[in-house]
Formats: sequence, C-alpha cells, structure tokens
Amino acid sequence: MSGKGKEIYEEIKAKIDLLKDENSVYSKFGEIWKLAGLGKYRSFDLRYLYEDTSREFVNKYKSQLIAMRNDFLENIEGYVKKCINVMEKTNKFKVYYAKTNEEAQEIFMKELGENKVIYKSKSLEAKDIGIIDVLKKNNIEIKETDLGDVLCQLFDYKYPSFTLAPGIQFTEEEIVAKIKEKYGVELKPEAEEIVNFYRKTYRPELLNDVKISLTSANAISAHDGSIVLIENEGNISLLTRATEKHIVVAGIQKIVPDILDAVLVAKIQERITNVDGAYISLISAPSNTSDIKGKRVMGMYGAKEVVVILVDDWRIAAVKENKFYKDILKCVSCKSCDFVCTASRAFGNIYASKYGIGAINIIRDYIHNGIEAAVKDGLFLCTGCENCKNWCPVEINLGEMMRELKREATRRGLCPPPLEAYKEKIFKEKDPFK
Repeated sequence: MSGKGKEIYEEIKAKIDLLKDENSVYSKFGEIWKLAGLGKYRSFDLRYLYEDTSREFVNKYKSQLIAMRNDFLENIEGYVKKCINVMEKTNKFKVYYAKTNEEAQEIFMKELGENKVIYKSKSLEAKDIGIIDVLKKNNIEIKETDLGDVLCQLFDYKYPSFTLAPGIQFTEEEIVAKIKEKYGVELKPEAEEIVNFYRKTYRPELLNDVKISLTSANAISAHDGSIVLIENEGNISLLTRATEKHIVVAGIQKIVPDILDAVLVAKIQERITNVDGAYISLISAPSNTSDIKGKRVMGMYGAKEVVVILVDDWRIAAVKENKFYKDILKCVSCKSCDFVCTASRAFGNIYASKYGIGAINIIRDYIHNGIEAAVKDGLFLCTGCENCKNWCPVEINLGEMMRELKREATRRGLCPPPLEAYKEKIFKEKDPFK
C-alpha cells in the first residue's frame, strides 16, 4: 500500500471515530439521516396524498423512463442540437453550449456582468460545473433562497449534506439560538415560527430586489425547449419571475425528448421521495406581451431575459468512449438512492463528497478530481449491496461503478490496510472464510 493510501485511510478512520462523539458534526448528521432515510424508505409503500403508493407510481412508469433515458444516450448529440435550436429560434432564450466546465464558468461570469449579488435556488449542477467556486473566488455574494441552504449559510455549515434537505441536521433550538445571535430576534423553537420569520423578513427582498438569479432545471424538453422546475417553497417561482435576468445552468443530461417526459421526470422526483411539490413551472420564453398592435415585446412583468448554459464537459465523451460511469447520465436526479444505501445509513456525511452525500456524488468527484478524491470520500465504505440499483427508477447500478473505482484504487495502492491484508490472506490460503 502506498503512503498516500495510508494517509487517506487514517483520515477516514478519524472521521468514523468521531461518530462515537454525539456532539460531532458527523454524529449529529448521521443520527438524523438514519431516521430520515428509514422514514422515507418505509413511506414508499404507503399511500401518501394519492390513491396509489409511491412504489406503484414509479413502477407504472419505470419501463417508460428507462426507454426514454436509453434513447437519450443513444442519440445524445442529436437531442442537444435539437434542443438548442428550438430554444434559440422559438423560445427566444440566449443559449450557450459549453464544451467544458471552464468555458461554462467564463460564460456565466460574462452574463453576471457588474452584478455583485446573485440569488439562487439550490443547484447541484452549478456546484458540479464549478460556478459556485468561481463566484466565491470573485467575491460575489451568493444569496441562497431554499430554506435548508439559508440555514446552512446561517451556520456557515461546510460539510456535505443531503441536497433535497441540506438543513435537516439542525434542531429548532439551534436555529432560533443562531437567529437570535445574528439578528437579535427571539423566536420560539418551533418550525412554524422559524418559517414565519423568514417569510416576513426575506420574502419582500425576493419580490423586489432580485436583479439576477440562478437555477438549474429538473428537466428540459428537446421538443419545445421548455425548462421544467419543481419546488415546494415557492422560492424558485419568485426567482424565475421577479428578476431581470434568469440564468439556467444545466448539464446536457437534463434534456429529455418532449414536455411530457419532462413533467414525468419532475413527478417521479416528487413521488419517489414522498414530498408534496407545490409548484411545477414550465418556462418556455422570457416574459413578454403582444397586447400593443400585436407587436411582441420581451420583458413584461417577469424576467426580461432567460439565459441557458448547457454544459457537456465529460458527458458526450463518456458515451462515445463507453466509460464505466456513463449510465449516471440516465439519472433523473430524484436523489433517493441514499435512503436505501447501507453505507450512507451507517456513515452519514462521511460517505460523501463536496457535491453531496452518497455514491453518485463520490463518482461525480472521481470524474472531476480523480481516484484519490473518491477514496477520501469514503469509496471503500460502499458494501456493494446494490440496494441503489434495485431502488433506482431507471436501474442505475452505482454498486458496479463503485466496484470499478475500488479496482482502480487498489491498482494504485490506495486500498485500506485491513482490506489489503484480507486480500493477501485469500491469495495465500485460497479460502476467504479461514
């Protein structure tokens, strides 16, 4: 084993030891995540707001989803070209096709212009593409609007979290204490009180002061160029309407054949996680009016301009070169594989990368930063149980991808010492059970 491998092993072991300390950030997240994961998993078979269970809904459309995502991978360049064409000519979006993350970052900063503040709704795509790092580097103020992200900013929380509920680890008591510390406001330690505080103090700002906003997309229709966004808080609706310029940053894998596929993806994301998505937005043009002599004028009450930055970077190459991780391009971003993940349940946000918790974010870190990054993220904590594949609505086998990463890590001397010793024992004794 290499010296680097031993160093990484000791780092991970030290984090795992902190799980025994109930006051550590890893222990606090781990405990709440076990409850959340178990609760979401168990509720999957319950009727929740609808006549059918979430499992019944997903299974009803599973074959359609799989066929649709396979079709996208087989015709990825054609769908990208078709989508860009209709977005530009019909939807009057300003569209960029960035071949690399660096190119996307340059485009974004150009579109940001002289603005020093940007409002955003949580966007894993922006983090994945490096937009967030560039904004911080250039001292641009990032105003989070999703309450979970707002709370993470309030606590300056820099550890990986669950992207659908990034503030899940904070208690009501901790939140009201932090609000008192920062704003001098006394609140009861109740969820309703906290929500009302932000509605009264932050909502007016979102309605009146947003000049430029950033979102990703839940899905994008190649047929008509519509951007589909699903939410429950209403912040995305405000950001995409009460703004001068709305910038959408998305990897090309967000493209689906048509608008019905896009809405289906959004509903799958809602149903599989048992959340009540209050709003689905279909954005097909900047705000406009033709009420004066039939002349179409862009920019009425909503956004004057919609800028779309579609990013390739590694995606088309992964398909053409048949990379072992190409199937993550089929992902519909429901983010629910973590609910059933053995390693995620046991190790919480130790089994995670800077992009978020779970195997898919470790694979994402590998794509951008290499095998050492994946090992540091807890690669070898994956048990290979394949619960993720069996749960996934499009049957992505993250377990097999993680096994491929382990093989690469082992070749490079990054296998943890206990596993290295076990491997040598098997080779020597020819029996893994002795």
